[in-house]
Amino acid sequence: MLRWEAPITASPRRKTVLALALTLAAAVASLPALADTGSELDAAKARLESARAALTRVTQEWQQTESRLAQAQDAAAAARAQIGRLRDELASITREFNDRVAAVYMSGGSLSMGAVLTADSLQDASDRLQYAESVVQGDADLANEVSVRTEELRRQEDRLREAAEQQAAQAAELEGERDQIAAKVDELNAVVEDLRAELDSQQQAQVGLGVVVRSGAIQTCPVAGPNSFVDSFGWPRPDGRTHQGTDLIASAGTPVVAVAPGTARPAGSIGGLGVTVQHPNGDWTFYAHLGAYGTLGAVSTGTVLGTIGSQDVSVPHLHFEYHPNGGAAIDPYSLLLGVC
Repeated sequence: MLRWEAPITASPRRKTVLALALTLAAAVASLPALADTGSELDAAKARLESARAALTRVTQEWQQTESRLAQAQDAAAAARAQIGRLRDELASITREFNDRVAAVYMSGGSLSMGAVLTADSLQDASDRLQYAESVVQGDADLANEVSVRTEELRRQEDRLREAAEQQAAQAAELEGERDQIAAKVDELNAVVEDLRAELDSQQQAQVGLGVVVRSGAIQTCPVAGPNSFVDSFGWPRPDGRTHQGTDLIASAGTPVVAVAPGTARPAGSIGGLGVTVQHPNGDWTFYAHLGAYGTLGAVSTGTVLGTIGSQDVSVPHLHFEYHPNGGAAIDPYSLLLGVC
């Protein structure tokens, strides 16, 4: 005999348990994918850090060589100036000495005897003899001065020769470092482009490929692209100057941007074009060695001021200065670390 039975229905509690089980199963199934994504990000970060570290090493060497070259140039300039002064002094002393030798010769070879023989009285003879002895002593002093100045001149000429050799060696070293830096910059750019192609925008931000904007005096990196820099503020520069900013190495043509809102104006620069940005709080920033101008006048954070140039510099880079409250430049290195 057939008997009808009611269908079994799941209780609300069983439905909840079933839903949790399905969610957990999905999460467990996705664990390998998440782990793979994490490994990919770690690998991407490692590749980027390795490329940046390699570029930073040659950047450090470049800055040190620039400083040694500046010191060699200043030493050579100082030696040349000293040599010129010594030669003038030596010529003057030699002329005076020769005049005295000629006077002795014209007097018959003995100023002392001539002084005695032509005296009108014993007192006059004594006075003349004393004067003649002082002249003779003066001749000896002049001769000594000629010897001293000649030795000093020789030493300065040796110093100049040594400084010139150091200058040539540093210039040759800079040439080699320029090639190394160019290769490392290309390598870093290639790594960045590869990672951008491999990673989506969210992952790029985690790796550190995006633009960083913060609050404060320096809100973003002044170089909008892969770059490298070291803390070289205060290091020697030619003509007795010291480095008043930070040099950020990057490929020629890389955009240079305003680090904070303000008013941008063209400015003089040791090499290439320059821009100053006057900020509303009284600070101002300086950007040098540009190859071309971008926006001038009113600018916002990240507005392109120009591009990094390659003329009049040994290595394409941006020279960046930060002047708080309109005063002297201070070291911007720690501030740049937070945004670059």
